[in-house]
Amino acid sequence: MQEKKVKDIFNSISGKYDLANTLLSFGIEKYWRRKFNSYITGSEKRILDACCGTGMSTFSILDKKSKKHIKQTEIFGIDFSKEMLEMAEKRLLRLGELKYVSPISFSESDAANTAFENNFFNLITVVFGLRNIINRDKAIEEFYRIAAPGGRLLIMEFNLPQRGFFSKLYRFYLNRILITAGRIITGKKDAYRHLAESIREFPNPGIIMDKLKKAGWKSITLQSMTLNTCIIYCAVKQ
Repeated sequence: MQEKKVKDIFNSISGKYDLANTLLSFGIEKYWRRKFNSYITGSEKRILDACCGTGMSTFSILDKKSKKHIKQTEIFGIDFSKEMLEMAEKRLLRLGELKYVSPISFSESDAANTAFENNFFNLITVVFGLRNIINRDKAIEEFYRIAAPGGRLLIMEFNLPQRGFFSKLYRFYLNRILITAGRIITGKKDAYRHLAESIREFPNPGIIMDKLKKAGWKSITLQSMTLNTCIIYCAVKQ
């Protein structure tokens, strides 16, 4: 039931999801995404963008590709929200209208139980999606199964600072400003109540790193951004 509730929430805000993210983060999200994309070399051949949503993160991967590497690349975007994927497909159609041959394909899928074969991907990315996977441990194990030896997992996720004045200020923003502003922008108050709750309840970076280690991932690092409100995790399958 919980998974259906989360899926319904994202279906309901798909049309204004990207706009709301930009406004509610005061534009900082764009900086976070640039930092995240700096971890992508552009030479990876098989890439999975899990929890891809409207495809913004997926097309950012494509932007890292030279013409030479595009011909050798396969990029897969998966998400459990049908309506979010419809927005991603519209982006893909616009590229087609520009006569741009894209290596991207989108499909509806559970990130914890994909149909991909073992040892398939050179890179797996998850941008602000791990919070919304009900069985995170299984998803992290699934990512390990489908990653090729030497393949990397990149995760970017929100984090709730635990101490100090800024922690109190951030909690006030989550509980009061974000929910109200999200309702004004999208008309969906429950969606942004869920966002606030999911950030508050998401495990701290130490727990996430332990989950990655338990699944078999190695060389795990993290980068904290904007007063520890956003974290990039990087892990390697050896």
